[in-house]
Amino acid sequence: MRRFLLSNTLNTRDLGGYPILSGKVTTYNVFLRSDLPSQVSDDDIKLLLSSNVTTIVDLRSDYEVQSKPCALKNNISFEYYHCKVHGDGYLPKSVEDVPNSYFEMVDEKKTILNIMRVLSEANGGILYHCTAGKDRTGVISALLLLLVGVSKIHILVDYQISQAYLGSMLQQYCKSNKNVDLNIITPKAEYMEKFLDMFLQKYSSVEEYFSIIGLNDSEVLRLKTKLIKGE
Repeated sequence: MRRFLLSNTLNTRDLGGYPILSGKVTTYNVFLRSDLPSQVSDDDIKLLLSSNVTTIVDLRSDYEVQSKPCALKNNISFEYYHCKVHGDGYLPKSVEDVPNSYFEMVDEKKTILNIMRVLSEANGGILYHCTAGKDRTGVISALLLLLVGVSKIHILVDYQISQAYLGSMLQQYCKSNKNVDLNIITPKAEYMEKFLDMFLQKYSSVEEYFSIIGLNDSEVLRLKTKLIKGE
């Protein structure tokens, strides 16, 4: 994992650098996960383009996209796709409901199919984001890493890094929104671990899941090839 330092985001980072079972590592500058880039500087744009990142995938709800647009949406240097995740990022009612909310995102199937098709077909690197870059973005990241054989422990680490980058912001958010439980919105390894257990209990593997939702073999292969050099 490598943090990708944009001027107005807290949680932008690369899925590259994670070890996989074959002895290789995931490729850098292919998939960047992020919180919302609501503002970008000229230097940010130069950094993204120099890293071959030319596609933006917005995972947020219709309302979120309209109320707080992605700053790269209308930039001619990027292809922008709005691919909302099922559930529209609703706030779980309890800590026990957090992994359930993740499972509901993937169990709906149609929206994940749309997202994975865009990710597989895009040319160059892709930055995909939700609002904070921890839940919806975390689920998509887990599926991609699981697909190429990244271990559960590294997937949990990738998920929980959001806690370090967003911790102060989340605490401040809860101070301003007294009805929000900090434990619910803070990424904790047990939330992602429970989700992965639920997912693999039902679908056995990401390949099986992708087949069920309608992703074809060539699309799955493109995702793998993007993530692992030499595949």
